[in-house]
Amino acid sequence: MDIPASLAAHIANQYGLFTAAQALEAGLDHDEIRRYLGRGDWFRVRRGIYCEASMMPADPRAAHILQARAAMLRLKPPVAVSHLSAAAVDGIELLDPNFSMIHVTRPDIGSSRTAAGIHHHNASLPARDVKRASGLVLTTASRTLIDLAREATFEQGVVAAEHALNQGLVTRAALLEVHTACLDWPGSRNAGRVVQFASEKSESPGESLARVAFEAVGLPAPEQQVKFFDRRGQIGIVDFFWEEQATVGEFDGRLKYTGQPNADVLYAEKQREDRLRALGFEVVRFGYHVVRGGRAELRRAVLDAFARSAAKHGLRRLG
Repeated sequence: MDIPASLAAHIANQYGLFTAAQALEAGLDHDEIRRYLGRGDWFRVRRGIYCEASMMPADPRAAHILQARAAMLRLKPPVAVSHLSAAAVDGIELLDPNFSMIHVTRPDIGSSRTAAGIHHHNASLPARDVKRASGLVLTTASRTLIDLAREATFEQGVVAAEHALNQGLVTRAALLEVHTACLDWPGSRNAGRVVQFASEKSESPGESLARVAFEAVGLPAPEQQVKFFDRRGQIGIVDFFWEEQATVGEFDGRLKYTGQPNADVLYAEKQREDRLRALGFEVVRFGYHVVRGGRAELRRAVLDAFARSAAKHGLRRLG
């Protein structure tokens, strides 16, 4: 469809969005707006805010970001996209995200509230905690992660924090600084636990969840991302290594591969495992369902590997 030049300029400047008022200013009338919506040329993102239907993302995260952009067109400063919504914008990994609600933080509303699909969080917004990125005012990654960790589950907080640390989106010092500034806020203890626990070495949500599970079932904390070599050269980098128990742990869940591993991938993994065993190490593999919902099974599998290693090497048994 033909878009008036003035309206096209708004669309370009607003990441595909435009308002009813801007359409009217461009020379369209209410009947034309209703006609475009009715026949599916336009999509109503929020009341009075539209995009061309072809521009509406199918991906839930991308659609959520567009919804956040639309919300910010109506909100007056001081306000910043925050919590889960800011994490989505920054590309931070999220565990079981609920994209049905937009999250913003506002220091001037007296109390938090939810209205029209927006959760308005009442909290201070010091300049150090706010940035402009991708055409939006949003909380910094460190503030976003602390806000998430205050209100989400421990697992969700760890997955987000470890992804951000691993990708260099945030530093531990920055997380500690923000956490110190909000020690008396609700959920601060939860956030502190996440900051102290989080590792910059986890390379997937599955590895983060495995670390949480290890602690939950009383297993010792392993080293992460350890390189192994034999006479043929480097074998590879393993996800987890319990040196005292001479045991390697590998996360082998659905999050480790893109799609199903093919035969070549499976064969390479088997050869890699055989080389590790030839060095005298036990290898234990575990998947996504075990680190989330089968922790007793995970504990038994790891302890069994420890026991096999102890039998071979005379190591101290655990469990």
